[in-house]
Formats: sequence, structure tokens, C-alpha cells
Amino acid sequence: MPRRFFKPLSRQRHRWKDQWFMRPFRLLLEQPMYWSLNRRSVTRAFALGLLISFVPIPLQVLLATLVALGLRLNLPAAIFGTFLANPFTMVPLYMAAYWVGCRLLDVPGRNVDFEMSWQWLSTTLLPIWKPFLLGCLVLGSAAAVAGYILVGGLWHLSLVLKYHERKGGKTQIGSD
Repeated sequence: MPRRFFKPLSRQRHRWKDQWFMRPFRLLLEQPMYWSLNRRSVTRAFALGLLISFVPIPLQVLLATLVALGLRLNLPAAIFGTFLANPFTMVPLYMAAYWVGCRLLDVPGRNVDFEMSWQWLSTTLLPIWKPFLLGCLVLGSAAAVAGYILVGGLWHLSLVLKYHERKGGKTQIGSD
């Protein structure tokens, strides 16, 4: 199932190369390792994307692209993982990260209106940056581990099911 999901994304690499944010990397994108569909590359790249989705900066897709290029991972899976943080989920994710950070550092939480703007990052983030960034790191790491296990497990399960399907569904247990 995961391979079937990521295959159409990998086939569109020529369209990806023409995107404005990918033009500086056009020569690197010719390498097949960034588009290969093996379990190791896809699961690591997806986990990387989930980790980066908790980084409280704009342009997470660009950051995921740069890191995936450096680590030689599947680009579509890394970019897809960053979409966990989107305009609808960003505020709840960052509020949860701040709450987790406050609990881990044992500091009282403050009422903070989260807003993704440069002004908010430069003014409001200053008094709460320690618990907020710790919470982002903890939740991002947890999401990355969970995503790695989930995608790897689904990939393995689909391979096992395909194997049994090829064998005709006949499995012999303890034949003498």
C-alpha cells in the first residue's frame, strides 16, 4: 500500500523539477536515489518530513527538501510528511507543543495567541521559546518515530499480503 501511494508522486519528478522552489536543485534531482521507492528511503524520508513539520518556521517544504537531498532520501515522501503542519493543524500542533514543553520544564503556561508571522516570532515567542521549542522537539520526534513505524509496518504488511496472494493463499503450517 505505501509503495502504491508514493509511486504516482515519484513518477511526477519531471513536473516537480519545474516548480519554482525546486529549480536550484534541478541537477541534483536527476539522481534516481531521490525518487527510488524502497522501504528504507521512503520510511526515513516520511519520518524526516514529520519531524520537520514541527519546526516553527515557514517554508518547511524547502527545509525538508534540503535535508532530504543531504541525506539522499526520497523527496516526495519527505515533502509529503511536512504536510502534517498545514494552516488547519498548525495552531493546535503548536499549542500542544507549548503545553508539552511547559509540563516537561515544570513552568506555568501562559495564554498565548499563536500566529504564524515574523512579528509574532520576534516578539511573542521570546518569553515562551524554551517550553515551545522543547515541545516541538519532543512532539516532532514522537511523530517521526510513529510515522516511521506506521509506514514501515504498512509496507511490510503489504509485502506479506502480496507474497501470500502470489502463493495462492495456500499456507502450510507444520507439514510433516
